[in-house]
Formats: sequence, structure tokens, C-alpha cells
Amino acid sequence: MKTVILDGSNIIRSMYNTAHGLNFEKELVLADSLVRAVTYLNELDGWRVEIYFDGPKREIYRPNELVEVFFSKYKTADDLIVNSTEELHEMGGQEVLIVTQDRQLGIRCQNYGAQIMSARDFLNRCHDYIDEFASA
Repeated sequence: MKTVILDGSNIIRSMYNTAHGLNFEKELVLADSLVRAVTYLNELDGWRVEIYFDGPKREIYRPNELVEVFFSKYKTADDLIVNSTEELHEMGGQEVLIVTQDRQLGIRCQNYGAQIMSARDFLNRCHDYIDEFASA
């Protein structure tokens, strides 16, 4: 099974050019829309999806057990992503794709055999499924 791990906060910030952050309400709307968009990938292609967001736990759409949403709380989402990638690598037999614009995170995950794709490339490839996300 293929696992796709999304650096959710990074995707939102990079797609909306928000280096200084978004207000909490807008970020929550975009996070919810991103989760809904990638749910289609799970439903159509059977990918297992993990999405990581920085910060405290928030109420967000959670479609099923194959699309997992995590919040970093006091840690960084990057560290949680690396930990998950390492665990999947140690279990063996799983193809892991990391979606992020963060080069340092990509390098850390490649050390565990993960493939890296930019957020922009991922969203472009999935454009049929992300109309809601792009229009949010």
C-alpha cells in the first residue's frame, strides 16, 4: 500500500503565500478543505493518507481510518512526519510519498527511502479533486 504524507500547514502556507501566517479561522477552513480534497485520493486510488498540521488539535473533517489527521501540539509537524516516515521504513514494503515545499524536511525523509513531491506538483496532479481547496 502506498502512504502519502502531507505537510498540511506547509502546503497551506505555500499555496497561499502566507509567510507571516493566516488568521486561525482561515487556516482552519483551508485545513478542512485540504483534508476533504485528499479524501478523494484515498477513495479513488486506495492510498493511505496522513496529514500533519502545526499547532493544537482542532475540530476538522476526518473521513475514515485511511485518512489520518495529526496536530503537532508542542512539537513540530516536521518531526512527526520524519518519525512516521522512519516507522514506515522500518516496517518495510511500503512506498512513502512526502508532499511538502520544505527542502530540509524532504532531505530528512529521503534518508528513510521516501519519495518527495512539491505541494504545487501534487496539487497540480490532483487538480480534478481539489476544486474546493483551491477556491477556499
